[in-house]
Amino acid sequence: MTLVELPKSAAAAMPPPRRRVLRWLVGTVVALVLLAGVAFGLAEYYYTTVPIPRDKSGTQQVRAENLRPGVANAIVAAADPDFYQQSSELVWPSSEITKRYAVVAMGMSWDDLDSWRVRVGAHKLEGWYTKAQLLDFYLNTAHYGEGAIGLEAAAMLYVGKHPRDLTVAEAALLAAHLDPVPGDVRAAWNRVLDTMVERGWLYATERAGLTFPATTGG
Repeated sequence: MTLVELPKSAAAAMPPPRRRVLRWLVGTVVALVLLAGVAFGLAEYYYTTVPIPRDKSGTQQVRAENLRPGVANAIVAAADPDFYQQSSELVWPSSEITKRYAVVAMGMSWDDLDSWRVRVGAHKLEGWYTKAQLLDFYLNTAHYGEGAIGLEAAAMLYVGKHPRDLTVAEAALLAAHLDPVPGDVRAAWNRVLDTMVERGWLYATERAGLTFPATTGG
């Protein structure tokens, strides 16, 4: 017997290599199917236990369609430039703005923004409401700093106007307080306007003529 040879009894007990591979593949597939079934069952259970968040935007209702052109998109540019597009998330897809609103509607902490529960709630919201409705919800519940909650409060605090009277430059100033990148407000204001130009929501020539607005507080 050489070093690489097996006793005849041991060699006879081992299945052919092809059969061993086939058994391994079958076992792996069965295990994956079982794991997928368990994961799907848990996901479905978790999905059904999360209630559909309702409108909690308050009594002061600001609607995007009643604002001057470009004003609502200034808010979108700061909070979620991809809001109007289909989410790229594979599981319970939803927009960033919808998730931000879901946190408020569900009474959760901002630390939970990317949690499964918020993602499920946001996904349900997008199944029940239109993009226009969700944007209205967000406009009325967003935190603009200095204790200003909702566009009405923010507009009165920072520029002393009602939302319907806001200019694009003033809306970009309010939106700058929603910018996820901390830092100088003027720099954030410029980023908002640049994003609007990139997305086709503002002409470059119009953007070039805008100046940083005067503020009344905040």
